Amino acid sequence: MKKHFLGVDVGSGSCKVSLMDEAGEVLASAAREYTPLSVRPGWFEQDPIEWFQAFVACLDIVASESGVDRRTISAVAATGQMKGATFIGRSGQVVRRSILWNDLRNRAEVEELKRRSGTLLAELSLNPFNTTSVFAKAAWLQKNEPRNWEETSKIIFPKDFITYKLTGALQTDVTEASGACFYNAGEQHWWPTDVFHRLSFPREKLPDISPSAGIAGAVSSEASELTGLTPGTLVISGGSDATIESLSIGLIGSHQCKIRLGTAGALVTVVRDLAVVQKGKYYVWSYLIPGTWMLDNNTRSCAQATTWFRNLFFKEFDSSDAAYAMIAQEAQGISAGSDGLFFHPYLLGEDSPYWDPGLRGSFFGFQAGHTRGHFARAVYEGTAFALRDAQSAFGDLSEGFSEYLMVGGGTKNPVWTSIIADVLGIDATITRQADAAKGACMIAAIGEGTFAGFEESIERCVRAERTVCFDKEKHRQYTELFFRYREMKKAFDPIYAMQKKD
Repeated sequence: MKKHFLGVDVGSGSCKVSLMDEAGEVLASAAREYTPLSVRPGWFEQDPIEWFQAFVACLDIVASESGVDRRTISAVAATGQMKGATFIGRSGQVVRRSILWNDLRNRAEVEELKRRSGTLLAELSLNPFNTTSVFAKAAWLQKNEPRNWEETSKIIFPKDFITYKLTGALQTDVTEASGACFYNAGEQHWWPTDVFHRLSFPREKLPDISPSAGIAGAVSSEASELTGLTPGTLVISGGSDATIESLSIGLIGSHQCKIRLGTAGALVTVVRDLAVVQKGKYYVWSYLIPGTWMLDNNTRSCAQATTWFRNLFFKEFDSSDAAYAMIAQEAQGISAGSDGLFFHPYLLGEDSPYWDPGLRGSFFGFQAGHTRGHFARAVYEGTAFALRDAQSAFGDLSEGFSEYLMVGGGTKNPVWTSIIADVLGIDATITRQADAAKGACMIAAIGEGTFAGFEESIERCVRAERTVCFDKEKHRQYTELFFRYREMKKAFDPIYAMQKKD
């Protein structure tokens, strides 16, 4: 009997489920959107039950469209957005809505923890400490919702909630744990007990850590009734979306650089030696492959900026696909540089290289002759400039990049990907069927034993679809514009500082 593998991706705005066979082919995929709740500006929450409901709905669609008998599904693995603090109570219930990665409510807690223990936090985790930190989210909850904090037994993360609902196991994996701040990056486990005491954080509220390809448990009888999956089906620990997605495109070494065009943008590489890491310059995650780490430079608003632009300026389109197609069409008709119009995509503040949640988005240089198409192209160019800005944080490491891999929903847009290639001055490969849901299928097959390891999974599953090549003259032109983009940001810094005081 043939084996099949199920991958679940709990994203910021939707859940996606994919079904893969032993040959590495995705047979069917389905997605279900949901909308995070924002009760105040800068607050983003989600009811974890919605994640599981979306998963079940997608599973039904995938099973129906593929015609695959669910009894042939040998293993399941989940991935998802990192740093979504999900609070599980003593009796196993959800205590409150999950506080998502991009939530900004905990600025005061971030500053206080930096003042008290910033050096220690950086030394242990090797990561920038900011509003995405689960430690700072927990500190906010402890201060502002003490009853919910007291009721909380474990803090897990979005993809772990799917595993929990399937198996009853409250656990996480090394990739997810490494983004939670409570993690010793070098030793690849939670802080020593004495550090938890020094920082007055209860270690018992954190789950156990498993290898990403380790077995988290098996589908329970109760979960079987809800999902139709066979009781006893293996559930693999999985990993964060940033790492699992990287597996789906074959990211395995420091000569490679992943460029992610998702809600947030990212440039990512993998290293085998922590000695090359510059503390606080980028995120440092444990990678799926033991003994390796992933370096992740983020820009907070990438596809999110295009979504914002669509919602504001293309309201006449009922279909989001039609709206995005028109944005690309109008942007393509404008020359490089948008006739002097610049966009800084700091809609949620910015991560690398500034690590400043107080930055704000801006259009600069528009005149009466500028059209909607100019603004559309400026948004594409601004996100590309932000990616180039973030790449600078890699320093000398970027000189070793010889292979660029693009991934994410934005790769469907040839106008945008061409602009990014021109701005960065690179040729990039786009991989067929590459996304976090497929990567979760791959890790499920590794954990179950059908694939002998990570290299075999890449050999079987990763296939190039097309290459995006840069134009040398446009790259020269964009390099000049990029320096102006950065000088404008510096000029705006005093204004950003004034806004922070308001």
